[in-house]
Amino acid sequence: MRKAILGFAAVVVSLLVLAGCGDDSSTISQEEYERQIELVCNKSLQSREELFGQLTQEYEEIGEENVTAKYEEENLRKLYAQYEETTEEIDEIGLPEGNEEKAEELVREREEAAAKVQASPLGTRDSLSTIFEKPGKLAESLGAEGCGS
Repeated sequence: MRKAILGFAAVVVSLLVLAGCGDDSSTISQEEYERQIELVCNKSLQSREELFGQLTQEYEEIGEENVTAKYEEENLRKLYAQYEETTEEIDEIGLPEGNEEKAEELVREREEAAAKVQASPLGTRDSLSTIFEKPGKLAESLGAEGCGS
């Protein structure tokens, strides 16, 4: 009985190891990539607009004089958490044939931009357009205008 359990455990471990191996950068057609990334980006844009609306309403209810730096930072982090989630979704799409390197660069640039903002949300407020310029242009060049902002 013990041998059977050990044998079964060995098989399970082997399957888990094999499942983790291999090429996780699947390639899809450029057309399919554009379709999927635009869906992801449009969904993200809608979610971001909804969250921004909620935060604006909260801000108005609280009153400008009662808004603290901590409150502002928390809200910026909420907005950029959505950006990071979208980046993860983009990464899961796969790579477009012929533009694999550009798609990988897009994910890398989005991750780097988000990391800069998360490191100092209030300190980067005045330079957000510069921070997100390169990932935005890359997204647009890959057919994802909705991720350009």
